[in-house]
Amino acid sequence: MSTFGRREFLAGTLAACSAAALPARADAASEADPAESETPTFLVPGLDPAHEGLRVAQLSDLHVGPKTPAALVRAAIEEVNRFEPDLVALTGDFLSFHRREVDTMRQLLGGLSAPTFAVLGNHDHWVDPRGARDALLGLGYEVIDNAWTSIRLRGAPLAVVGVGDLSTGNADVALATRGLPPQGTPLVLAHGPRTAEPLGALGRPALCLSGHTHGGQIAIPILTPLFVRALMHERYVRGAYQVGPVSLYVNRGIGMSGLRVRVNCTAEVTLATLRAA
Repeated sequence: MSTFGRREFLAGTLAACSAAALPARADAASEADPAESETPTFLVPGLDPAHEGLRVAQLSDLHVGPKTPAALVRAAIEEVNRFEPDLVALTGDFLSFHRREVDTMRQLLGGLSAPTFAVLGNHDHWVDPRGARDALLGLGYEVIDNAWTSIRLRGAPLAVVGVGDLSTGNADVALATRGLPPQGTPLVLAHGPRTAEPLGALGRPALCLSGHTHGGQIAIPILTPLFVRALMHERYVRGAYQVGPVSLYVNRGIGMSGLRVRVNCTAEVTLATLRAA
């Protein structure tokens, strides 16, 4: 069975289980339901005093294409701009299944007003990594692939690391962090949450923003974590985790690539604030 086929099969099985496990009036999100804004605060060791209260917005798993309404994508981008962030993180899976979706990326993903950094996800690598990268660059967003950069915000530098996609074998944490200044806590963008484990093995604090799991998409206690582990080999499903010295956050995503339904798991725009630990 192909990778796509296995994912569809397991997702379909989970959906069938949900029909039996959930009440008839379960909170099943339709394609028109808006994303919810989550507003976590991250306590960051060694945060520069100039970055106290720094605002970071995150969008993940936009999955442009037939299963993600264009209005949902545009509303998420508008919500990010209303937040007036200092920086925007895009954590992968812009595409779904077809190369023609690169044009849809160009049409839908523009307009983020803050400095924007992106990494690619597994679907982007499966479909058209060069096309996805070029579309993001054409929109004025920086794509970081197993590398890091520094941006001056509020008069002080912030290190931003981008790690390649783990599930497609493109992650190289050692390369991504090579030469990183020893002081401070870098902001790390990684599509796969499990990237936090090799990142934590470096023994230094980091704040890692990720996606990939869609928050489980069909959220059933006990069942969903089991399916996410079987489907994606991920133990981090949604929200905040501490993985050694790494603070990990898993965004529920915006779009859908398989089933066009969410149950107890609305789409998410993350509007985060950084505070000194």
